[in-house]
Amino acid sequence: MLEPMNTEEKHPHVLSAWDHLLAPHLIAKLDQTTFLSRCRSETVSRRELEIFLVQQNHYSRHFTRYLCALLVHLGSEEDRQALIENLFEEMGYGELGDEPHSKIYRDMLTKLDLDPSAHPPLPETTALVDTMLKLCSHPNPMMGLGALCLGAEAIVPHVYSQIMKGLLARGFPQTHLRFFPLHIDGDDDHALTMKAIIDRELRRNPESKSDLLKSAEECILRRVEFFDSISRISNDRREVMYAI
Repeated sequence: MLEPMNTEEKHPHVLSAWDHLLAPHLIAKLDQTTFLSRCRSETVSRRELEIFLVQQNHYSRHFTRYLCALLVHLGSEEDRQALIENLFEEMGYGELGDEPHSKIYRDMLTKLDLDPSAHPPLPETTALVDTMLKLCSHPNPMMGLGALCLGAEAIVPHVYSQIMKGLLARGFPQTHLRFFPLHIDGDDDHALTMKAIIDRELRRNPESKSDLLKSAEECILRRVEFFDSISRISNDRREVMYAI
């Protein structure tokens, strides 16, 4: 299996912002999955990538639910306002574009002739969605911030850049893939908005860091299982339901 990619070399801005919050061994677990390893080495199969794109749709279409669940438990009006701006960008009303991100993703799937309704979510995909909703709905907002910020948006540039490399290696038209560069370039700002909330809360209550990191770890480990399921299903030709 390939060695984990060097996060400092590839994403120095992300690493410098998160080095005291994102545990290196958790990023290594992501990088060591067969799926991301094969994306980096450009040996990933088209089947794996198509399964990923469909399963990612089943996960990401709930993003506004994750964000709204977190908003409910933030006590500061200023914090809610900052994250509402995040929500507006996801819905297409921010500086990153004039289309909802969910529509951009659906359009990509349509252009690639992929129909998520024909391929139900894998158990690991459902587990990731359920975990995100559970943690974002927790009365302790540090649990939700650990899930949505550290366990999701903070790792987006690192993860998506590897997947983008695999997509291009397998000949997916770059013109169909603008969802990924949009998020590689934009979600860092979103994550840093939440990080400002986290940093302030940690100064006020340092003991809350344990809840934050526990939540982040749970989400990242569910994502590792999500990636592992993609490679497993892609190798099992008996799984006719997923024979994309």
